[in-house]
Amino acid sequence: MAAQSPYNNVQFPPLSSLPFRKGDPKGAIWGFYEHLSQASVKDELGSLNLLTPWRILSASKAEIKCGKVCSLNWGMHKPYPAGYGRKGFEHRVFQMTAVGATHVVDDEVSMNTQCGSQWDGFRHWSYYETGQFYNGLHVREVLDQNAVGMASAFDEPQRNGINAFQGKIVGRGVLLDYYAYAHERGIKYSPNEHHPVTAKDLESCAEYQGVIFEQGDILFIRMGYIDWYENATEEERQGLSSPTKAVGIRQGMEEVEWLWDHHFAAVASDTPAFEARPNNLKWNLHDYLLALWGTPIGELFDLEGLSSICKELGRTSFFVTSSPLNIVNGIASPPNALAIF
Repeated sequence: MAAQSPYNNVQFPPLSSLPFRKGDPKGAIWGFYEHLSQASVKDELGSLNLLTPWRILSASKAEIKCGKVCSLNWGMHKPYPAGYGRKGFEHRVFQMTAVGATHVVDDEVSMNTQCGSQWDGFRHWSYYETGQFYNGLHVREVLDQNAVGMASAFDEPQRNGINAFQGKIVGRGVLLDYYAYAHERGIKYSPNEHHPVTAKDLESCAEYQGVIFEQGDILFIRMGYIDWYENATEEERQGLSSPTKAVGIRQGMEEVEWLWDHHFAAVASDTPAFEARPNNLKWNLHDYLLALWGTPIGELFDLEGLSSICKELGRTSFFVTSSPLNIVNGIASPPNALAIF
């Protein structure tokens, strides 16, 4: 029997009533999870709190039926070049000479943790008006006056490190295959160009594909960026512009309300930013999801195999497990994610 949790059946306040705590930015849920659990320390998990033992056990029983397993991780060297001027993946293979009895081969990798498939953690994106990360952590507590991080993996753990996600991203996943929906409905767009997907689009897609949402779902939205990349010429890939142009969720209050009202534990897509790029507004969906709500954002997840299996099995839901790198004080991480059917 799963342990009881104050997060099993949460009654969330309406978005219009936020902030939960007086004096916090409008839309912030800061302090809400501590209120439910009566915890004395500041929360670092946000909506991941919804992935309780009861939800994990329920999802495993309902979703694991045939034993099919699908990786959601794109090759770590992709895309190339990396977006936003970030350092891309580097790989070196060499003979390790400390053991002389035979040939022993090692390798080393170097990368920006957000150059490919990734989870954005809660030290990544601060609220644009106040410079605060999730639950009030201020950028001044993360970066010094020279914009250099004040804590690395070799220091004592600080608030909101990606290491807090260890063992926490497990539960029921749902796929909205917007890319397939658009093709079937004659909606034409190029995934490597700005194309905003609206809340109405998402709702219509969910209805068309028979997707049923539950509180605490891990939402995956396939919008076709990886399919475009894999079929693009080398010249087209090298021509990826900076700032990035890509399909994604529209930045509008209808979309903010749609995401809030569904209370996902985490959201992810196969696009560079989850939301449409470029964006000319002062604010981004990242402000709400990461900073105000504590909802992890996954980007550049490889959802091609997932789409195929869902179509083959007639499924839109599955069991998900994801184990980000255990980097103390880390900002982001490759997801190491699997979908299990």
